[in-house]
Amino acid sequence: MKQLWVLVITAIFVPCVAVAHAASTDSGQGYPRKPVRVIVPASPGGGLDIMARMLGQSLFAVWGQAVVVDNRPGAGVMLGVEVAAKAAPDGYTALVVNANLASNAVMAQKLGVVNELQAVTMLATLPNALSVPGVSPAKTTSEFIALAKTSKLTFGTAGTGTLGHVFGEMLKLNIKADMIHVPYKGGGPVMAALTGAQVNAAVVSVASTVPHMKTGRVRLLAVTGSKRAGVAPDVPTFAETIPGMVLDGWIGLLVPKGTPRAVIGALNASVHKVLGDAVVRQRLVDQGYDVQSSTPEELDKIIRADLAMYARVIREANIRE
Repeated sequence: MKQLWVLVITAIFVPCVAVAHAASTDSGQGYPRKPVRVIVPASPGGGLDIMARMLGQSLFAVWGQAVVVDNRPGAGVMLGVEVAAKAAPDGYTALVVNANLASNAVMAQKLGVVNELQAVTMLATLPNALSVPGVSPAKTTSEFIALAKTSKLTFGTAGTGTLGHVFGEMLKLNIKADMIHVPYKGGGPVMAALTGAQVNAAVVSVASTVPHMKTGRVRLLAVTGSKRAGVAPDVPTFAETIPGMVLDGWIGLLVPKGTPRAVIGALNASVHKVLGDAVVRQRLVDQGYDVQSSTPEELDKIIRADLAMYARVIREANIRE
């Protein structure tokens, strides 16, 4: 009989706890009550991974709850993106992703996956950079272009369909050079290959590139954005050599579709708080990020505009997987 009472009490108590927890999650009060998983759709060591880990450390200081970084590289960024899109929409799974979300979704014809995600906030803008091994004879963008026209060069990127891949294909088309694309599973592996001179060049994020530039093992020739990077002001934009060759990058935080708006609001407020801290901002700036937060609606607008832009660029440049 005693065991029966235990079962009855448990049957009554557990659903009550579940209802109470769901109610607190829906309202955003007390969020988060347990560790939050942040999916990074790339290997450790690249621009996305660095941002996610630095953000996680700062959020832990605010929340007192751990932020667990879950690296899921593959298929450009789409493997990790799809994992995030299928996760429970309870605020305890988030996704740190960049502009590769749009280019990969277009190329892989998986626009529906993007619709299964909700924007939370922009984290930063982050241009890609064209870089070469320190032993490369190319000292400038012009010298690299001349070398590409006379030699069959390889260029590494963080994966097929990424911003780096798109930019490399645009460059090939523009300068009429037959460079060979070598995709990796994130910025970290690309830079390992570049520092070992296993590829002739790489187009990955400034955050992935700058640490190796400082050691002299990599030479940063140009950034792909519309303006020079604050962490490397002496490095020109690619457009300074070839007008119109511009692809801006960004990093944002998203959650599965159906996550309660109150939870999205609480998460947005927490991230804005840590990004507003002067020490945190400076640490990110030193890594090459231009810190920028936003409303969910502003980030969603950027993603939708990118989807349209990459669809046009990929079609015009005839880029294929």
